[in-house]
Amino acid sequence: MLVVIGSTNKTKIQAVEQAFLDIPNVKVVGVEVKSGVSEQPMSDEETQNGAENRARAALAATPKADIAIGLEGGVQKTKRGLLNSVWCCLVDRDENTFFSNGERFYIPHLVADKILAGGEMGPILDALTGETSVKTGRGFIGVTTKNYMTRAEAYGNLTKLAVGLWYGKDWEKEL
Repeated sequence: MLVVIGSTNKTKIQAVEQAFLDIPNVKVVGVEVKSGVSEQPMSDEETQNGAENRARAALAATPKADIAIGLEGGVQKTKRGLLNSVWCCLVDRDENTFFSNGERFYIPHLVADKILAGGEMGPILDALTGETSVKTGRGFIGVTTKNYMTRAEAYGNLTKLAVGLWYGKDWEKEL
């Protein structure tokens, strides 16, 4: 089975590969596509749209792919503060579409205030940590947990959930 992910970010590709470890004969490839949303999605709706746009564009760009995955990180403003949020979308050739959402935690004010002022999380984290391209490495989750959990692990779990929903899509017929 050929799985395409709408990104060439090595961390996202690694996450998708992790999600398919228990399924034999799977090849994962990344393709560069546009998310169709802002560089810093500012709502769950925008972030979810970005994930779906990435999946659909990747599937369209890879005619031999069986399924496509889109992963998009963003934020959601709440009365308690700014939440980190990640959406995963899986689309197959039959137009079956599955979503999962997670990696939700409150963003500390040091970062949240900069995002709300118009900044993008990746460059903000690079400046604060002195690292280069945190978003293609351990991600914000890796920074805030001191690498107890990495972006690849968190995205891998979200992707595995979407894959499970796709894999079990006919569960109602078995009742």
